[in-house]
Amino acid sequence: MKKKQLVALMLLAMKVTAVQITFAILIVYSVYASPTSAQDMLDKTISIHADKKELKSIIADIQVQTGIRFIFSAKAIQSDRTLSLVVKDRKLGTFLQQVFLPLHIGYKVVGDQLLLYNTENVQGKDELAPRETGISGVVKSNKGELLPGVTIQLKGTNSSALTDGEGHFELKRVPAGTYTLVASSIGYISKEQSVIVADATVSINLVLTEDVLQLQGVVVTGGNPKKKIESSVAITTVSNRDIETRAPLNSTDLLKAIPGLTVESTGGDGPGNVFVRGFPQQGGYIFLGIMEDGLPVIPTGFNSIPSADQYYKTDLTIKGIEAIRGGNAAILLNNTPGAVVNNLSYTGGDKTYGKVKLTSGLSQDLYRLDLNIGGKVSNNIKYNIGGHYRTDKGIVPPTYTPNQGGQIKGNMTFDFKNKKGFIRVYGKYLNDKVQWMLPGYYAYDGSGKPKSIAGFDVFNQSLATSDTKWNYTDPSGRTFNYDMADGIHTRLGYGGLQFNYVTSNGWQINNNFRYQEAKTDYTVGIPIGAALYNGTTSYYYPDGSPAAMKSGDYVVTALAIAQKNSDKQIIDYLDFKKKINKHQLTLGAGIYQYNVNNGPNNTFLFSQELKKQPRRLLAGSPTGNGMTALSTATVIGDTRTLSAYLSDEITLDDQWRLDVGLRLDNDHIEGKRPYYGVDAAGNPDVTAAATTTIAGYIPYTETNTNWAASLGLNYKISNALAMFARATKAYNAPNVNDYNATQFNPASIKKRPVYLGELGVKYAEGPLSLFASASYSAIKNVSLTIAVPTTTAGLQNLLSFGSTRTWSAEYEISYRPVKQLGIRLTGTLQNSKYTDYKASTNTNSTVLAEMGDTTYSFTGNRTERVPVLNTELSVTYDLKRFNINLSANYIGARYTSPSESYQLPAYVVMRGGIGYDITKKIGIRVWADNLLNTRTLTEGDVRGDQFRDFSTVTKGSAMAGRTILPRSFWASLSYEF
Repeated sequence: MKKKQLVALMLLAMKVTAVQITFAILIVYSVYASPTSAQDMLDKTISIHADKKELKSIIADIQVQTGIRFIFSAKAIQSDRTLSLVVKDRKLGTFLQQVFLPLHIGYKVVGDQLLLYNTENVQGKDELAPRETGISGVVKSNKGELLPGVTIQLKGTNSSALTDGEGHFELKRVPAGTYTLVASSIGYISKEQSVIVADATVSINLVLTEDVLQLQGVVVTGGNPKKKIESSVAITTVSNRDIETRAPLNSTDLLKAIPGLTVESTGGDGPGNVFVRGFPQQGGYIFLGIMEDGLPVIPTGFNSIPSADQYYKTDLTIKGIEAIRGGNAAILLNNTPGAVVNNLSYTGGDKTYGKVKLTSGLSQDLYRLDLNIGGKVSNNIKYNIGGHYRTDKGIVPPTYTPNQGGQIKGNMTFDFKNKKGFIRVYGKYLNDKVQWMLPGYYAYDGSGKPKSIAGFDVFNQSLATSDTKWNYTDPSGRTFNYDMADGIHTRLGYGGLQFNYVTSNGWQINNNFRYQEAKTDYTVGIPIGAALYNGTTSYYYPDGSPAAMKSGDYVVTALAIAQKNSDKQIIDYLDFKKKINKHQLTLGAGIYQYNVNNGPNNTFLFSQELKKQPRRLLAGSPTGNGMTALSTATVIGDTRTLSAYLSDEITLDDQWRLDVGLRLDNDHIEGKRPYYGVDAAGNPDVTAAATTTIAGYIPYTETNTNWAASLGLNYKISNALAMFARATKAYNAPNVNDYNATQFNPASIKKRPVYLGELGVKYAEGPLSLFASASYSAIKNVSLTIAVPTTTAGLQNLLSFGSTRTWSAEYEISYRPVKQLGIRLTGTLQNSKYTDYKASTNTNSTVLAEMGDTTYSFTGNRTERVPVLNTELSVTYDLKRFNINLSANYIGARYTSPSESYQLPAYVVMRGGIGYDITKKIGIRVWADNLLNTRTLTEGDVRGDQFRDFSTVTKGSAMAGRTILPRSFWASLSYEF
């Protein structure tokens, strides 16, 4: 996209946002200008969202919303007590009856005002009246903590109350009889208890169990805010407390908490691989969308360059994550058929809060500082700001410090005085350098385990060379200086604005706008081959000194990737929501501009040693730097996606909820594709191999339209039990990287429809919570590349298309047999196979000449790198100030390629930690990852193994592979206020 076009688009988005803000201001003025009539004041509707908020502040909110003046004695009604409640579109009279009367607050209309008084101190009370009957008691958590703000209600009556700061409640004037008392609070499983009231007040004690799966909690991703148990999609929520307990090594590692995902985070802080419901991919985040506060961090569909996990980081600014698995993920975000993970940030509060955490990697010289703080500037202005910084030599350290940097981000929310909406501004700056831990070599013995070779242990040693720097002058005379110690260096900044308002006729308007720029330099080495030293070639180091090579030593051939990536994003989504009778309607539209200008992306060939702390090798001569330039490439293009979507959630009755969703996306991609040769007539020759000189560019324009639709049904059997079903048609579309390929042929692109169906059950009562689903997913015509080892030209690619289907069961179970002990089991059981996958040698002339006209068929084989069973069992034990956590993650056997020629064994990896609260605000924690130091591969012979007969491979020969990370120890000290 040209610079003028980008500026014009930014101005357009700013104008759209400015118009919406102006519209909001006019609405606000009209609200204040409207006179309040006393005649129908009790029919006015109010909405309150209070979290431990003082009663007098709640009354002030009602006054602002209704224009009604309240008269009361603060002492008489105890206006300084705090309440927690959520009320939406409720008549004022009903609110006063259901909330104020149980608090012993009566009301009376006096002209155009409301008088509030204490019903226990009414004059003329008969002292000789019969003794009152009622119910009183105390509510505690399963850990013995007194719980304030718990809602206490008698089923089938209007009698209700809230617990005070000491967890105490009281229901007065309850007639004699048998009742069912219901206690509920956000973050805890609701509890019902039978109570018999006779001729005196009954005293009872209640214990609420923590809602670990948050089935009773409200989720905001995937439609309108609703309780998780009322939703018809598979949702996993991870709270900030869960994040603290899991202590993920990186952002990708945290995704292991989500069923349906197979996560490989063995790249360290570098790019990870996330496989969703058995869909085939080479790596990266092809079918998984990552969002931050409701907007994507990058478009869904890219492999490791760029990688979504480099555009966001998990720290104390994250309040929690919500993951939509399958279902309406395709409705929430374009080109996202598998799952959406939304990272939700803290946004301030009525009281100041904050946390500081110091972390040390005891086994890797890691030092990290996390900080987050929030609160309010005034009654209408709230803020949150935080971030982190760390320096880290890595769990498998090279000779330099590979991980260094951090981020800072914040937001400020301006509430409208009438409490009908807000304007929020936010921003982030990230500057982070990480190591990309790529495959190394091990001694093959058929077991699939990483045995050391020639003194090198891929499990705990790095192939990253200590000779990291070199320079290169390209054919045009430009000189570049590179340093592999820079690894993956991302510098990213964004700023955004969110506008939210509820109009007088009930329409909720929400607009979320963000502008983002990112620059990421990739300077990494990728090993592609290892051969025994031939005994004759002289090798030298870059400083000119001779390398003492001997028999049995290996020389590794590697590629050095030196890429300069740059992208800009403009995202603006506008939603309109309204409740109309039994319908909760959402209409939305959005624009997503993704501008890429990558390059020059240079590739080099070099040799290095295979040993601990290896060095780069120069063959035959002590001069030069040993780096042979192979090719130069660019990715230059713009993707503009226009989206329209609608959904309707229909409450059929108290038990049945139906929801439908439809999304339409129009992608317009413009760019210029490089070519490296011309034919006899001077026209571009797209078949010419890539070199260090780009001969020219071919402009291209591609436009395609795709759609997704989803239908869900939820049956709420009781407050504790519900079932759901959902069917979805989605899609997977090519991106600018696909269209940029030199030999790209638009005619070869096929539609990639995705089909999903699932059935699920949710249960939460007493000590047990369960969320389980059975699903079917299928994708057609996925573009796949098969690497073929040839004797004359090395690895060559065969292009093909494949289709898969997956049957899976996903489960989350939480059980607390006693109040101190919590048990949690999560996992995925899946059967994923190719339903149609053939590759022909005639798509590559080199392979055709060497292997003849052959078609390889993998139809019926399992999808590579996807285990049948992936499950985790974790146990937590709370003992006074101590907290102990132990977990075991089982990853089943899986094949490394669709030919099923090489199988990696199953393995178990454990982690554990102990926390101690020194005071209520200060805590320490120590933990270990890979506690048993399990040695196993996550990738093995990843290049061309489907064409290898492993029975002929010599035991002990060098094989490429990547392992999980070795055992590491950590400690943290935190202060929370």
